[in-house]
Formats: sequence, C-alpha cells, structure tokens
Amino acid sequence: MRTDNVKRWARMAQKPLMLAALIVLMAFLAPGVFLSRSNIASILMAVCIYGLMVCGTIFPLLNGGIDLSIGSVGALAGSICVLVTLRYNSSVGGTVLGIACGLAAGILCGIFNGFISYQFAVPAFIVTLASKNIIYGIAQNITGMNTILSLDSKVMNWIGTGKIAGVNFTILFFLFIVVATYFLLNHTKFGRYTYAVGGNAKSARFSGVKVNLIGISAYAISGFTAALTGIVLSCFNRQAVATQCSGYDGDVLVALVVGGVSLAGGEGTIQGAAFGILLMGILNNAMVLLGVNSIYQDLLKGVIVIIAVALDMYVKNKGNGLSRNIWNRARRSAVNS
Repeated sequence: MRTDNVKRWARMAQKPLMLAALIVLMAFLAPGVFLSRSNIASILMAVCIYGLMVCGTIFPLLNGGIDLSIGSVGALAGSICVLVTLRYNSSVGGTVLGIACGLAAGILCGIFNGFISYQFAVPAFIVTLASKNIIYGIAQNITGMNTILSLDSKVMNWIGTGKIAGVNFTILFFLFIVVATYFLLNHTKFGRYTYAVGGNAKSARFSGVKVNLIGISAYAISGFTAALTGIVLSCFNRQAVATQCSGYDGDVLVALVVGGVSLAGGEGTIQGAAFGILLMGILNNAMVLLGVNSIYQDLLKGVIVIIAVALDMYVKNKGNGLSRNIWNRARRSAVNS
C-alpha cells in the first residue's frame, strides 16, 4: 500500500519537478536575467495570452476533435474589435461594441466548425484547417493587410495594461477563465458529457447524450476563447493585424499534448493543460534569452515535446505493465528475426 502511495505521489510530482528543473537550469544559464522581475512578468503575460486559448481549445480535444483555426479566429476577432472601436471614435461604447462583435465572430466561427464536423461527419482536422485559411482571408481583407493602430481607446488601453491591486488585469482574467474551465469540466453535466463523448461517442449517444450538441458547443467555446485571446492581444499591442496570432495554434496544441490531453479524446485536465502552457512559456522565453536561432527553436521544441510525451506515457503505462509487455514483445521479435 505504501509503495502504491509512493508511485502515485511520484506521478503527481512529475510535472512540477520538470518545471522546477527547467527553472533551475535557466537560472544557472542566464543568471540575473531569467529570474528578474521584468522577465518573469514577460513570461506570465505570454502564458496568460496563450493560456486563454488553451482553456477553450481543450474542449474539442476532449471530444476527440481538434481545432486548427484558433489563430485565425483570434486575428479576426482582434481586427473586428479595433475596426469597430475606430468606427465609433474610440469611445467607451464603441470599444464595448467592438469587443462584443469580436467575441460574436469567434463564437460563430466555432459553431461553423462544429456544425460541419458533426452534422456532416467531416473530420475536424480537415474542417478546421480549411476554415483557418478562410478566416485568415477574411481578416486580411477587412484590414487590407495593414497594421491598424488604436491608440485613443481608454478601455482597450486598460484591458491591455491595467492593474487591479497591483496585478495586471490579463493575469487575473486568465486565472478566472482557468477556474471557470475547471468548474465547467468537473462540476457540470456538460463537462461529464464532454469526457463521455471523447471516450466513446457511440456509447454516449446510446446513453442519451446529445453528441452533436456537445460537440458543436465545444467548438463554440474554443472560438470564444480564441476571440478573447485576439482581443486581449490587440488591446495589449494597441493595434490589429491579420497575422497577429499566427503560430498560436501550434503552441497551444503542443501545450495541451504536453499537459496530458489525449488527441484521441476523453482524457486530460485543465490543470495538466496549465502545466503545459507554463512549460511552453518558459521554454520560449529560455530560447530567446539564450539566443537560439529561430531556425532551431521549432526543432528544439519538437524534441522536448516528444521527450515529455514519451516520458508521460511511460510513467502511465508502467503501472499497468503495458510498457513491460511492449518491451518483451519487441525483444522476442528481435530474437526471432
């Protein structure tokens, strides 16, 4: 019994130990810089912006789907927010309307993805990859491929740089979204149905779960948080550009996988996803501080992701003997050949 407890605690401590090891390593490699106040603030801001997307994108993955359009949705929502704000002379009402329009656009994009995927049984990978290009095209069209500045909106300025009790609003907002996501996944019927659909959609349907509705809702949530990210980023940068969230989809999906969210659906937690995005945030910052050429950054991230996922799977499978059985079969096959 004590051995089981030790193994369970070892699995629970695995992710915090990985983070701690990376932090100690970077403190050694970049002394006086990595742990500086400004650098920590920079990491937290990046984590919070990416993390907003993670909180919504986890839902399609738990359903057994995927959303590759989140970067384009964020760009479109941010562009709409800025354009509407400028249309009404950066007034408070105009900015609020711009935010509402951006969020509505994100939700509609998510509903579109979910409807096509579930109603017509089109693989989510194909649907969201196609919609990614369509949405980017729309964003490029409405912005004219220009960077649109919005320097006079007090609301946008406060959302991007405002503080509450000395803490940046974006950080507090991210924490609120994380808590809301945790509650939704663990304490509501929708959360239970999300895991059920991802685990076995046919069984869930036979049990009375409205699989299509759950799936479409998951994509709507993903679109909503992607739009939130684009709007917050536009407020932070005080501008909109059609490519402002380019590449976000890759880092978000990597963070989810590293955080233990299964691409097959039905497995994963928002706690694990938060670990994944924090790890990716520190890793991205570390490569910049160490002067790693951008050509090699994706290469290094890919290697680290493979190691992290392989280690996580090994630890999970070791307890049930699966890793040992795989090794034995591979050894017998080598001997027979």
